[in-house]
Formats: sequence, C-alpha cells, structure tokens
Amino acid sequence: MKLVNATASMLEALVRYGRGLRLAMIALMALVVLLDILKPSHYSRFPWDGVPGFTAVFAFLGALLLIGVYKAIGFGLVYRRPDYYQDDNEGPGDG
Repeated sequence: MKLVNATASMLEALVRYGRGLRLAMIALMALVVLLDILKPSHYSRFPWDGVPGFTAVFAFLGALLLIGVYKAIGFGLVYRRPDYYQDDNEGPGDG
C-alpha cells in the first residue's frame, strides 16, 4: 500500500511541476546540442561525425521517429471507438 501512495504522490508532483520540468528538459537538450557543437571532434570514423551538433540532432530526430512509430502502432492496434463493444441490435442484458 505504501508503494501505491508513493507512486500516486510522485505522479501528482510531476503534474504539479510539469511546466518547470518541461522547461528544464528543453534547457538540458539545448545544453547538450551546445556542448556537442563546442566540443572539438578528435576522432571521426564517418564524414558526418565531424559536423558540429550532428549526433545531438540525429538522436533527437531518432527519438521523435520512435515516438511517432509507437504512437501509430498503438493507435492502429489498441485504439477503439467508444461504442466498439456495443451491438446496435442487442440491448444490455440481451443474450
């Protein structure tokens, strides 16, 4: 029961501080891109490894792609109309 209460309070805190957390994550992503641009590349195996900020942008676009694919799969396989389980010919209790 303690775990349920702890989880509920953690979720409430995330909702309560959602705007601040979102801004902090955006700032953190911008910092990672800035560091990737400023950090000199000492070793590059591929030509695109020398492009400043490429890895950060590539990782961000990859994450967006994965999120989009997972949402499309979820929408296609899981989502149902609100009246999906209701049969128009039968009322409740009719067998």
